[in-house]
Amino acid sequence: MQSPHHAIWSMALCFGLLAPAPALAGAWGQAPGEVFFSLQGSWYSTDSFFDSEGSRRDRGGRFRKYELNPYLEYGLSEADSLTANLFSQWLEDDAGGRLRRNQGPAEQELGWKRRLFQHNGGVLAIHGLMIVPGGSDTAKTPRLDTDRYGAEANLLYGRSTTLWGKKALLDLRLGYRDYFGYPASQIRANLTGGYDIAERWQVLLGAELHHGLRNDDSEAALDSALIATDYRLLKLSLTLRYQLSDHASLVAGGYTHAWGENTGGGGGGNVGLWYSF
Repeated sequence: MQSPHHAIWSMALCFGLLAPAPALAGAWGQAPGEVFFSLQGSWYSTDSFFDSEGSRRDRGGRFRKYELNPYLEYGLSEADSLTANLFSQWLEDDAGGRLRRNQGPAEQELGWKRRLFQHNGGVLAIHGLMIVPGGSDTAKTPRLDTDRYGAEANLLYGRSTTLWGKKALLDLRLGYRDYFGYPASQIRANLTGGYDIAERWQVLLGAELHHGLRNDDSEAALDSALIATDYRLLKLSLTLRYQLSDHASLVAGGYTHAWGENTGGGGGGNVGLWYSF
């Protein structure tokens, strides 16, 4: 039988990994009638976790996650775009000496993005998201999601420029996520810098922060999943983009969990296709 300790950290791992940074559409949005689509496959593996004090500890087994992530953005007007960020996952956890598997849809993110300001290569926008549970069996572990609806509000800023004779970009996000139920609210932030290192080649460096606010009512709802969104995580990433044409790009990269509390260590990688039409 799986121990409560392993169950809690399995859930902390799963929920701490629900939303990798989406494809770099960022603050710019889409022109009316235009579509940006990306399809990303990613993988993650760890045999360690960060405890509540931020110390790395062995978890007594390996957790693995494989994810398929389609992202779609459609331009409604000069200022407005609709977004859909969808996730399907395959999870494995052998902590405690017994292999457990689960698969299916995880949390889905449906959103609306509005550009507020654009001038001299800089763009300011807002992005609202509705978090929709995937409908998975919550009694099965590893858990795929929190089984709670939620909402997220984001402020986005992007800037494109020329640096040392080549194109460069900066993309920033600052957001607040709140679930309609027990999981803790979170501050979420992203910073991505991009630079054209050669013709058709671009390197993207990223940092992503999830900061749980510890404002859930843990005494009123004694559920081991409470710990799941009450985590803190700093993820660092490196991605290479190869531009196939004006409309299509291939991307591949890796990431590591550099620091955290109540979430997994380790790291992983991803490959994907970006396409606009």
